[in-house]
Amino acid sequence: MIDYLYYRFYRLWLHSSVSEGATFLAMLLFSVMLSTNVLTAWGILTQYGIIDYPSDTQYYIIEGSLIALLCGRFFFKKRYRRIITKYEDENSVQRKVGVWALTVYIVATFTCFFIEALHRQGKI
Repeated sequence: MIDYLYYRFYRLWLHSSVSEGATFLAMLLFSVMLSTNVLTAWGILTQYGIIDYPSDTQYYIIEGSLIALLCGRFFFKKRYRRIITKYEDENSVQRKVGVWALTVYIVATFTCFFIEALHRQGKI
C-alpha cells in the first residue's frame, strides 16, 4: 500500500507544473501525510493521558525520521523506478479507483487531524 500511495503522489506531481522533481516531491508529500497520521495518533494518546504532546524537537525528529525512512525505501537502488513501472500499466478503471483512493486518504488524514486538534483545544 505504501508503494501504491507513493505512485499516486508521484502521478499527482507529474501532472503539476513542477514535474521535473516528481519522484522526490512525491516522497516529501507522502512523508508529510504520514507525519500527520502519526501526530493524529499521538494527539489521541495525549487526550487519554498516555503520553505528552510532542515538543518542537520531537516533531522535527519524527518528520526527519520519516523522510529518511522513505528516502531509504524509495531511492535505495532506485527502487522508485520499479514501483513506477509496476503500476504504470493501469487501465482507466484502475486509474480512477487509484485517484479516489488517494483523495479519500488525503481528506481522511486532514479531517482526522483537524478534528483531533479542535477536540484537544476544547472547541469540539
